[in-house]
Amino acid sequence: MEKSDDKNAPANTLVRAMRSTTGRESTTFGFSILVTVTYGLTNSTQGPPTVSEIFLYGTGAVLSFTLLEGVLSRGFRHPMPQHRTEILALGTSLNLVSVLAGMAMGLLVATVLPDGFAWILAPFAASVVYLLLESVETAGAELLQRRRGNAEADEMTP
Repeated sequence: MEKSDDKNAPANTLVRAMRSTTGRESTTFGFSILVTVTYGLTNSTQGPPTVSEIFLYGTGAVLSFTLLEGVLSRGFRHPMPQHRTEILALGTSLNLVSVLAGMAMGLLVATVLPDGFAWILAPFAASVVYLLLESVETAGAELLQRRRGNAEADEMTP
């Protein structure tokens, strides 16, 4: 019979896997929700999109990451370091704030811009707001962990 503190116990293996998956996928999960809901918001303000507008929408959503990665990696020449998992877990647990703010920005853009522009700029603006606030949430998590005495709170992996 396996002990409950045995790291190879099925329950412990499952918990480790869930912690790894959840921690690794939180930002992606929030972004997926954001772009899906922003699509619905844009559709409700602009009406059903044409095939071209759907491609514009996808382009707008992807360009936000592309541009920010290009800037933050200094032209794709430097690595994009990652915070330690306890920082990411705390920061991304506040995903609700960044997702809702991104949705609000997407709705604002979709409401004020005409068709073609709304379909490319609503997901772009929503994604930029999401990424910026997700970064603020992670920075706040780093500060909180530092105040808790975590001497490794600002360590990053390349």
